[in-house]
Amino acid sequence: MKFMDKTAMTISRRIISLVLVLAMIFALCSCAKSNDDFDGKRFATTRHITVMVGQESDIESKCAQYIHDSVLNELNIDVTYVVADQYDLVKGTSPDISYLDLYNTITTYYRMNSVVNIAPYLKQYSDSLTDLTVLLGDEYIYSCSDDASEVWYLSPKNTDPQARVTFIRIDWLDKLGLKEPSTREEFHNCLIAFRDNADLLLGDDSDKMIPFFIDGDPSVSAKPLFDSMYDPDISSKDLYVNGYNRATQQGYSDGLRILNDWYLEGLIPSDFYNVRPYTRETYEAIESGYVGAFCAKYDYLYKNGNDSHINALHGSCGEEADYVAVNTFENSKGEYTSWQEDYLNEEGTKIYIPATCSDPLACLVYLNWISDPQNITEVQNLCDSSAYENLLLTCNGIYPNGYLEGVSGADQARDVAMAVRNVRYGNKCVNYNPFAFEYVDTDIDLNAIYPDSTRKFACSVIRSPEGRFDSVYSEKADEYTRSGAYYIYIIRDKEWDKVVVNGDLNPW
Repeated sequence: MKFMDKTAMTISRRIISLVLVLAMIFALCSCAKSNDDFDGKRFATTRHITVMVGQESDIESKCAQYIHDSVLNELNIDVTYVVADQYDLVKGTSPDISYLDLYNTITTYYRMNSVVNIAPYLKQYSDSLTDLTVLLGDEYIYSCSDDASEVWYLSPKNTDPQARVTFIRIDWLDKLGLKEPSTREEFHNCLIAFRDNADLLLGDDSDKMIPFFIDGDPSVSAKPLFDSMYDPDISSKDLYVNGYNRATQQGYSDGLRILNDWYLEGLIPSDFYNVRPYTRETYEAIESGYVGAFCAKYDYLYKNGNDSHINALHGSCGEEADYVAVNTFENSKGEYTSWQEDYLNEEGTKIYIPATCSDPLACLVYLNWISDPQNITEVQNLCDSSAYENLLLTCNGIYPNGYLEGVSGADQARDVAMAVRNVRYGNKCVNYNPFAFEYVDTDIDLNAIYPDSTRKFACSVIRSPEGRFDSVYSEKADEYTRSGAYYIYIIRDKEWDKVVVNGDLNPW
């Protein structure tokens, strides 16, 4: 009897939920606003929308007041800001413009028709939303799906480039009469010059000279070199099946061979394999002034204010000691590339419009206004970062120059990183949108079958004795594939055939 009661209760709840959903859909259909009074820039009748913000202080800031007054004056949209912890999408109290960090949750709500599909608005009013679409681009507009007919959230634009660049001591180049390198050959020649002129450059510390610094994770610390070795015309399938770490991808061995040559020439640290990544060991030599060149993200030297690596270098060697960012590793087409596995971005903030919103167009016009470069600049000049970061929802970081705008050297380094082309295709299942291949470690313990093997493999091969690269590579590559890399390759190969060839989307 108790079992029957529970069953009846469950059925009752489901019926009530269905009725509520139907009621919501009916209500939305009946009260959606007409957009006949929109001339492409401004509404004739004042529109009222609510926008989520992080905290109460954001609502009270002059930044919020400026945006409110400007949007009301220019667009005839009256904005009310609502603190994030006061919303509840399930109860239908979510603001008209909301955001959430939980990809699976918002996607589930969309499948339940609780989130607006904004794709039709993006298409119909494309001429009125150009600031939004130009700022975000396809990467951030279609981050939930490659299918242009379904867009249930927008991802804020990340203004900081992800590509790594090469930093090289500009004062050493000047002292030796060398120009900034732009190719691998020119870079190699600079490293040789640093090594051969250690006495001139470092004096009594000449024995501490490190022409090119890498650590115990060469795939990361020398990533631009490896990226330049990969085939720019690789097929989507090959990119996917090799995508977990790229060490099985054609071209990786060429990068190992070059580093082996440089190791034998004394151009990289003799004990690089013992240098623990992401520790003080990786920057101590740089701060002390012993490193001629290294690869890192554009902001590596300059972030952390007074505690930055560049300030530490100046403290050790004087203000004349300095680095300049360059791109030195060209691929077979003469381009600079940064390889990243392309997958549906499930991390970070997602901006969405709940189905309870009766005016999606006004919301998008508002988002378009805060995506205008001039408006972004005005807001950022008016307010401190704690305020505008919570109000400029579509822009993550200072636009257009990232968080380190105005820091000496950082702008130049960022421009160099922006010149690198991201290779980000092949992993999205474009024939079966909006589904995407997931990382293969969702159902297996990669740490158990694949323990730190890429680092060990790379370090062992780079340390190959003179004339023995091919034999060492063959031996270590066999160990590497048997440790788990081949297993992962086979899993991905089967997954590709399952989805793309056979059209089987299970378990999605």
